[in-house]
Amino acid sequence: MIKQNNFQILTDEAASRYKFNFCKLCRFYECELVEEYMLFKKNNPDMEFPSYDKNELVNGCPMKKFVQIECGRKRVADSIGDAFKINTGYNSEIESNTDKWEPNQPVFISAQTGQGKNYFVENTLLPYIRELNHKKRTDQKVLIISNRIALRLQTESRINNINGQDSEENVMYCYGEFADVISYQSILNRVDDLKKKQERQTSKYIFVICDEAHFFTSDAMFNPDTDKILSKIVNIFRDAIRIYMSATPYECIDYIKDCEDRYSVQPQLGVFYHFKRDYSYLDVRYYSSNKELTDIIINSGDERWLIFIDNKDECKRFKGRLESVNKGSNEESKASSPCLKGKVLTVKAESKNNSEYQKMILNESFDSETKVLIATSVIDNGINFRGINNIVVSDISKVKCLQMVGRGRVDNSNDKITLYIKRFDEDQIESRLSYLMKQQDAYYSYDLAYDGAPEDKKYKHEAEFLNKYYNNKSEDWKTAKRLFARDRNIPTRLFPNRIARSLVGKYESRYKAILEEMKRTDEGLKVSGQSYLEYQLSWFGKKYNEENDITIAGKSKEEKKLIEFLEAYVSNEGPLFKDAQDKFSKEFTELHDKAFPRQDPNKERVYGVSKINTIFKKHKMNYEVESKREKLEDKKTYWKVVRANREADE
Repeated sequence: MIKQNNFQILTDEAASRYKFNFCKLCRFYECELVEEYMLFKKNNPDMEFPSYDKNELVNGCPMKKFVQIECGRKRVADSIGDAFKINTGYNSEIESNTDKWEPNQPVFISAQTGQGKNYFVENTLLPYIRELNHKKRTDQKVLIISNRIALRLQTESRINNINGQDSEENVMYCYGEFADVISYQSILNRVDDLKKKQERQTSKYIFVICDEAHFFTSDAMFNPDTDKILSKIVNIFRDAIRIYMSATPYECIDYIKDCEDRYSVQPQLGVFYHFKRDYSYLDVRYYSSNKELTDIIINSGDERWLIFIDNKDECKRFKGRLESVNKGSNEESKASSPCLKGKVLTVKAESKNNSEYQKMILNESFDSETKVLIATSVIDNGINFRGINNIVVSDISKVKCLQMVGRGRVDNSNDKITLYIKRFDEDQIESRLSYLMKQQDAYYSYDLAYDGAPEDKKYKHEAEFLNKYYNNKSEDWKTAKRLFARDRNIPTRLFPNRIARSLVGKYESRYKAILEEMKRTDEGLKVSGQSYLEYQLSWFGKKYNEENDITIAGKSKEEKKLIEFLEAYVSNEGPLFKDAQDKFSKEFTELHDKAFPRQDPNKERVYGVSKINTIFKKHKMNYEVESKREKLEDKKTYWKVVRANREADE
């Protein structure tokens, strides 16, 4: 078992650098949780650190459940050393009370893409298994559970027509002589086979590697079985060394460790190998809508783009915009503007078997005809592409964003990738909250049907639950099939994914905190969501720079159009009567809302003269709309747009 003294007493000055009290005893170099805070404060000394996850650390740092090993920027194999070199006894069981890995101590490896996780498995661990088998005259193996490696082997098999029509969820692949590979989805279909395998002492799996282990949480919101898959892995392979590898472990480690403890007679601290992240290869830009990127992508020459859009319909729309023939910013440039027709490939869950895409997976690069790959999060885990110049991420989740960025591989210090991060506004956060509320409603109906109601009411509530979520609207069914699964032992009963249910509560709290902050801080800003954007940038160790803000640059152009519009009315000097007033108000509203955040919750309402003058004062614009009456008999009210000195008003 790995044991290490991880604590020391810090000086007051050193301790003051930490956000959380429990970090003051930890000698481990700043983990992501603390480093994120420190980077944010360094780049934004006058801003309060946003507490979006107020309940996340209530019970202390999740790292208190682990022996932490500082790895810096070393390779994985170098950091692990010979800790993996377990020994087996006469009955082929792994020996305990050693200074090596043991079955009762789960191992976590948290390393950025490209730091040698796979190299360790292929060139260090598997050769050792070969050596151990020869020495002990056994036939033991490593089991790799992986979306990524399995996907690559599936692709090779499909291209070579090795497995015919077998379902991918039932296929096990040989990975060299001493390893088997299966996907997470196949675990539940192979429970009996895996149990029998573990009963054979001399030919069982002695190492089980959960690659891309954040699967258990990142897929939980649309795969109702992730908690069951995790439970089966821990339960079946209790006598094996279980290794969880992920570049983004913080959301999943609590759930994994809790599951480990449930199946352990004497739970022990896990061992956590923590590798420092390096995002210096990223140049970061910020945007608010895909439309802002259209001309940039079209006019980017031979650069390759990997774009993540977690909405199938928007993927299709954006592909259409990029492939529009002779797309240009003005009439003069339309004739000479480049065209992306046939150079944009979209990939979603239903189309991931596309032959072009399959070849790209094997080659880890775009083909010569593809300039832009637009994908949903179906490829955010475990697929790598080299030669990528630009990555566009449009998700609010830290884990997903980091995984998406990790799909672009850099091979040397000179490689650079431009990352485009989406800025979120209040409407988008409210939309996500609304979806979470629907999920909460489904859980509530489930509780009434199966757990919370008196016996005489259960049949009624169960019927209502099934009628709504399985016999009614397609939207309700889409929600339900992501949240509830059937157990093979009780096929008539539905069960929720416990991990997903916990995450829904956490996400709801998080989004509410983000929304409250936006409403509190967005007043007076050109665009909404500025504070959360700066928090997103801290994930990559970056500082906000207005020069990199595509939205602000676009707003500046729209502001100029608004000023030109107002100057035209000032120069006209003529009075504006009813029809002209209506025309002015309508055009002003349209131009203003492109340049600044909307100033009326009613999105259809046109600004009146009072609101327009309030807007001038708010943005310190040197204009005013005067409302006067004619001195003639009919005394019609008219408007006049004039210049005003806002500095004098102050």
